[in-house]
Amino acid sequence: MPSPSRLTLMTAAVLSLAACGGGGSPTADTDRVPAGAGEAGGAELIVRLGAVDVASLAASNGLTVLDQFGRRPIWRLRLPAGGDAAAVLERLRGVSGVLNAELNQQSQTPEARARNVVWAIGGDAGSYASQWGPAAVRLPQVEGVAPGTGVRIAILDTGVDMTHPALAGRLARRADGRVLGRDFVDGDDDPSDAGSRADAGHGHGTHVAGLAALAAPDATLMPVRVLDSQGAGNLWVLAEALAWAVDPDGDPTTDDGAHVINLSLGTAQPTELLRLITASVTCGDDDDDDDEDGDGEVDDDERDAAVRCAAGHGAVVMAAAGNDGSDSVLNHPGAEGVPGSRAVTASNAQRQLPGFANRASHVKLAAPGEQIISTVPGGGWGVWSGSSMAAPWASGVAARVLGTLPPGGDASRPTLRQWRPEDVAKRLEDRSALLCGTSIRQLDAAAAVLDLPGDDTPCP
Repeated sequence: MPSPSRLTLMTAAVLSLAACGGGGSPTADTDRVPAGAGEAGGAELIVRLGAVDVASLAASNGLTVLDQFGRRPIWRLRLPAGGDAAAVLERLRGVSGVLNAELNQQSQTPEARARNVVWAIGGDAGSYASQWGPAAVRLPQVEGVAPGTGVRIAILDTGVDMTHPALAGRLARRADGRVLGRDFVDGDDDPSDAGSRADAGHGHGTHVAGLAALAAPDATLMPVRVLDSQGAGNLWVLAEALAWAVDPDGDPTTDDGAHVINLSLGTAQPTELLRLITASVTCGDDDDDDDEDGDGEVDDDERDAAVRCAAGHGAVVMAAAGNDGSDSVLNHPGAEGVPGSRAVTASNAQRQLPGFANRASHVKLAAPGEQIISTVPGGGWGVWSGSSMAAPWASGVAARVLGTLPPGGDASRPTLRQWRPEDVAKRLEDRSALLCGTSIRQLDAAAAVLDLPGDDTPCP
């Protein structure tokens, strides 16, 4: 069996994510097997099929069918315990009509590193607002301008402390007043940040949510739990959550989902499933035949996505670039090159890239990610570092941009529907500021929101 890829939280001490948590579904069907629940069998595979019967394919290869991805011809299958995943994947890829076969990437969390594994207690409401990050991305210059009114930001992470004083009033709500969120780990509607400080991932989603809230003070937050308190997750669950976040009610004509999605996590291995679903979410595959998955047919989910995108209900996806300190490591889905999605790396208070920040060629944008103060569970404040902290600044500024009129826009139409996700992502890159010692540029809220040139104050 090949070494599985790690799905990782993008904090400075990188945490591996395992698949020991369960995977809910938008409909919470009771007959579905939780993604990554390996006790009853071996590795999980994800296959995308053309003219192939999944039951026959599974039977002929000794596999168990666990789940279908909505109404798409994408299936989650499980090997028997001790099965050779590498051999089965190779065999499946040679079958006519199997369009793609990959591992449902998962691994056991290793011993967490000693430094910065969890947040350090520190800060308060005043230092949260006055820390170096807002000034670095010129948020004070847009105070009161396009604060993100009407924009929803989905935080796909470990969950959110929904009782935190800085966040409780910022949560998106359903028509009945309940929080608009979902827990894809437990399969319910309570996406709370669970666990304790002894748990490797505890507080991560709450910290990330606080930064998105700071960057876009009138936007509302959709907490979506895809990782448990130990940082456990897998590709299938993340892809399901992405699809749900952009269309929670399952009606593609309604504007009820996220306009911006924050992913402060990732995997070092490219994945066809995440590429496909990210492209659907961002309306990056809006070609004429609407056959997103290339199987020669248009399924019901693809038709819904086409309707949703035609109505202007796509989402910008901001993903953390990773913390390997590398110019070659790629973290996905930020590295997939999907229109409307961007990878964001971390910068420091000296207008430079800190040593841990990834800087591969696909990374064009940075935001504050070193020693960042934000919300933590229990109503407190904490300091954390990493590109996990950089991505939500970009998500917040993207929300602000969505509240402005795009160039050439029609002032008589709702502005949210005039911006395509790719337009917003490109705006953040094009209206950015100079970082020192690198060609990667810093997020610049004033330039992006006010349509100004980026702040290119010379480096010291």
